[in-house]
Amino acid sequence: MFHATRPAPPVRLLALLSAGLLGCALLSGCTAGASAPTAATPASVSPVASEDSAGDIGNGRPTVSYDGLLVQRRVVLAVQTAADADAPAMRFELEERAHDAGVSLTDISPDVLPAGVLEQAVPQLTLLLPANVSEGQARALIEEMVSNSPAQYYVLTVLVHDLIFEVPSTDSPTLAEAIAREGILSDALGNYDTTLGANTLDVAYLGTLLGDEVVDSVRSAIARPAGITPKRVSVRAGTPGGPGVDVAAEPIPKPVVLADGVSHEAAGASPIATDSLPFRPWVAYGIGLATVLSVTMAFAGWSLFQRRRRLSASALEQEQPDREWP
Repeated sequence: MFHATRPAPPVRLLALLSAGLLGCALLSGCTAGASAPTAATPASVSPVASEDSAGDIGNGRPTVSYDGLLVQRRVVLAVQTAADADAPAMRFELEERAHDAGVSLTDISPDVLPAGVLEQAVPQLTLLLPANVSEGQARALIEEMVSNSPAQYYVLTVLVHDLIFEVPSTDSPTLAEAIAREGILSDALGNYDTTLGANTLDVAYLGTLLGDEVVDSVRSAIARPAGITPKRVSVRAGTPGGPGVDVAAEPIPKPVVLADGVSHEAAGASPIATDSLPFRPWVAYGIGLATVLSVTMAFAGWSLFQRRRRLSASALEQEQPDREWP
């Protein structure tokens, strides 16, 4: 009769270790797959399509009817400096190179950059170039910089709002102080400039596209301390001339991802291969499992060999006849 035997304690222990190793690998694999991959240093940028690009936030665009000459297509130079770099010195050198090339540089909010760029890195310098400057001219300003080489930079064409809110006023300084004290324009626009006239006050804004509701709220915020209706606050182009942009006919901006395009990285920076990161726990699991299985098979073979020896010895003892003593 055959009697089942329980596995030896080492075999049971190694089986439990194998099960534990498999469970840890499963948990590690799930965690690695859910975590965001490490961002690679971009060597270039290129737009790709987005499935979610119709809202007012993120990859979408607000409803803009204040367009035409009020909206311009401009080139932006976004610079990411190295950790130990001197950003003011880099800005000064860029200003000198731009002056020699007859180009002016204007600080602008990084919010004008396409979706995806700010997720990779927030630039220390975001500079707007004049309307007649091409991407190639902008790129030439930063290439081959002598003393302050950037870690990386982007040269991108974006849409910006170039607006002047004009309000009639007989006391422009007092009105400007009242508007600044309320702080509504600072909240809505971020940075803006005021120009005091004899009978008018001009509020200039240059930055990311504003939705119609924001423009209307700014007109109301300017009209209230002036004691007039918002309709009397006119909106005109800050830079007259040029073709302007029909925003309704403009394609939705696409997120920027790493691809062949118009960005740059300093020599020596190597992108991180993110595609293989989720598989690293499985590689470790495979090596560990192979080791555990090898040891388990060795112990199982040794245990089976010892069991057969004991059975053979027991059978021999039973087959030997009893000796008859005289």
